[in-house]
Amino acid sequence: MSSDDLETHAQFAREHGLSFPLVSDRGGAVQKLYAPGRVTFLIDKKGEIRQVQAGQPDIPRLLEELERL
Repeated sequence: MSSDDLETHAQFAREHGLSFPLVSDRGGAVQKLYAPGRVTFLIDKKGEIRQVQAGQPDIPRLLEELERL
């Protein structure tokens, strides 16, 4: 989730080959209610969470885990 608009999300998804939806909170309503921080979840094909990273994601670690899936 970010405050970026839908077109920015679509462009980001195309550039990075993402096949999952990105959530836009353009007005910041959700961010104001919950004060979220940056969290990255790696979810496998079964829908199980394989990894959670708070803050800036550790890309090499995520890629390593993806190779194992």
